[in-house]
Amino acid sequence: MAQSGRERHRDRDPRRRQLDEEQPSPSPDRVFRITDADRQQIAKCLRFIDEARRALESQQNPDNREIIRELRASADCIFDILSDLEETDN
Repeated sequence: MAQSGRERHRDRDPRRRQLDEEQPSPSPDRVFRITDADRQQIAKCLRFIDEARRALESQQNPDNREIIRELRASADCIFDILSDLEETDN
């Protein structure tokens, strides 16, 4: 996913960083389930991201290019992650 190089608000808070560093790394073989309702909610959010991107593109403002790239990259990343989820038998 593309990064703007800007520091996110949550990254500025030293307490948040400390809490993140104290957490053990999750096991890479964890299994997650996602319900159809959750998938529908994620799809709705992705549509919202796409609508916002299209609205910014229609403004044809060069200052919005980075935001548009980040919106597109974020939506693509979310879609790819969801597409790669494997079904579990559990």
